[in-house]
Amino acid sequence: MKLTKYTKLGLLIVLSFAIFIWGMNYLKGIDFFKQNTTYNVVYERVDGLLESSAVMMNGYQVGQVKSIDFSDKNDGSLLVAFSMEGDFKIPRGSAARIISSDIMGTKSIKLQIVPSNAYYQPGDTIPGSIEEDLKEQVSMQVLPLKNKAEQLLGSLDSAITVITYVFNAEARKNLSESFSRINQTILNLETASNEISELLVSEKSNLKGIIQNMNELSASLNNNSDDFTNIVSNFSSISDSLAAADLANLIEQLNTSAEGMSSILSKIDTGTGTAGKLLNDEALYSNLADMSQSLDNLLKDFRNNPKRYVHFSAFDLGKNVFVSPQSAKVENRDSGYNLKVHLVSSPTRLSLQNSIFESFNQMEEVEISGVYSYLTGNTSDIDEIMEIHSKAKIIFPDASIVAFKNGRKVRLEKALKKLGN
Repeated sequence: MKLTKYTKLGLLIVLSFAIFIWGMNYLKGIDFFKQNTTYNVVYERVDGLLESSAVMMNGYQVGQVKSIDFSDKNDGSLLVAFSMEGDFKIPRGSAARIISSDIMGTKSIKLQIVPSNAYYQPGDTIPGSIEEDLKEQVSMQVLPLKNKAEQLLGSLDSAITVITYVFNAEARKNLSESFSRINQTILNLETASNEISELLVSEKSNLKGIIQNMNELSASLNNNSDDFTNIVSNFSSISDSLAAADLANLIEQLNTSAEGMSSILSKIDTGTGTAGKLLNDEALYSNLADMSQSLDNLLKDFRNNPKRYVHFSAFDLGKNVFVSPQSAKVENRDSGYNLKVHLVSSPTRLSLQNSIFESFNQMEEVEISGVYSYLTGNTSDIDEIMEIHSKAKIIFPDASIVAFKNGRKVRLEKALKKLGN
């Protein structure tokens, strides 16, 4: 079939319109020959975003804005629809942010992709955000500086007020007087320094002698360090002995003895008792003096005339009794007296297997009023107890001999007198 020229003209016009429409959409970024996916975003404002504005992802344009209309919420928000070329899917959690794409303030949408296994479907509404414009950014940067500047101006104002108050006429006068006094002090220090320097120069020889004496003293102390060590060791031994001794019991006994002596002296002073009467009775003193004189006369007469008082006979029928050492010891054993060596007393209990007691065979522990006393030896032989006592004093310098009669403590003098007979 042959087409007329009018038909050809109509086809040409239709084709021209089709090419024109395709070209306009192509210039807008819409390609009818490629697959496009449309998404929606709701913004409170668009800040100059236009239809056909680019949609960017990682600096690459992947789509463009198709339309901008008011949303159905009737709250003034704007619904922006944009299309993306190809089959790229936007993961859920991603956002579309309006940004300035150049220095002139041209707006575009930047896709902020968040990796996810779920994706938005075509036509879904994805979250949107708006980048702060240059004015807001400048304001945010300048605001802290503005606040600091205001604080600085306030501080400067306070400082100027203080300086104005301080540097008045009276304050300047006080400062001037202070500086003059400081200068005088510096002059005094300089004078003192000169005097000290002169003193050092004049006493140089004496100072040298003092230093030399100090060096000799230090050398002497260094040479005698062993002696000082021995002295300290001896003091330490004395301290240990004092710590081990029953000082509380000893002091209590001394106090008791002092009270007894005070009572005896008081009785003697008042004339009570035999000793008091002996010291305070003048008649008794006179009688004793006369008796002493008579006894002296008797001794003189006995020495001059012994035959008056002593008669000798050729035969003596009396008995002489000789006591051997063996019989004396037997008598002493039967007397009930025995001697022991007191080693040490302690407020805390000590073990009888303690190393300090290992040199002694017979150990005995006695507890009196919470104080533990440790004794060794149990004999009526004075020589034997003296030997034990000498041995004990090597370890216990304060060791002493104590006496007992039938298990009760008695005075040592009395026991020695009985055992020595």
